[in-house]
Amino acid sequence: MGAEKSEGHPKIAWLIIALLLFLRIPFTIAIIYFLRIEDQRGGAVYEVGTYLLLAVLIWWERHRLADFHIDIYALAFIVLFRPLQTLILTFWGVDSPLTFPRPMGLTIWAISIGLILLLWQSGFKPARASSLTLGWLAIGCFAGVCVSIAENLSSFQAMFFPNRYPPSAQVLTSMGLNLLYHLGFAPINEEPLFRGFLWGYLRQLKWTDNWILIFQAILFTSAHVYFAARLPLMFWVYIPTAAFLFGILTLRSRSIAPGILAHGIINGSVYVLILALIS
Repeated sequence: MGAEKSEGHPKIAWLIIALLLFLRIPFTIAIIYFLRIEDQRGGAVYEVGTYLLLAVLIWWERHRLADFHIDIYALAFIVLFRPLQTLILTFWGVDSPLTFPRPMGLTIWAISIGLILLLWQSGFKPARASSLTLGWLAIGCFAGVCVSIAENLSSFQAMFFPNRYPPSAQVLTSMGLNLLYHLGFAPINEEPLFRGFLWGYLRQLKWTDNWILIFQAILFTSAHVYFAARLPLMFWVYIPTAAFLFGILTLRSRSIAPGILAHGIINGSVYVLILALIS
């Protein structure tokens, strides 16, 4: 029985990874050409489905989350930032299925609270953060600011971005809330997947960290192919650079938390710039 469980454990994990990659790449690419991902039901399905599958993976691997670069800071970001996003959408008055207390918004809260309760009842103890983790969190913030400045200096091409794609003006009226919003958006969907679980499972297959770093960057860039035509500089330069940056932050800190902060800062500032240029 123990051997069967041991053999079946990675199979289930890889099935969940495959579902997450399906939602992030072909599913998201298919829907993003039609409507803003925040404001339509297909995007909400992606958000809720991804968060649920990540919660399942966290529970599934709760005894060795450190192998997947998930420490106490990363776990706190995952369970807090995503539900907070639904409240921010409500505060902004955004017409989205994910606003609180709509059913899908409530589902996000149910997943987060359910995961917390399950982990607590199981006697779960999160992986200890390194004594250098706080320093790496600061480095992640600094890196995010630097990349944001570089992107903003050369993002005049954002003027050619379709008016239907960026978030509404209501979403971007508050810089502080905008940052919190973006910390709970793409980073929570993508960092645990690309730099967390996928990285850890590939390492178990005897891939070296250098090859994983390259592979995740290629995969992450391909997931943003919808930028290629209208924002080629972003697609061919900034997104691959960001993927390597997030990967290096994760590799050096052994936590996805610094990458989550850098990712959120970069995305938040880019969307503010785009809105300003097309207004």
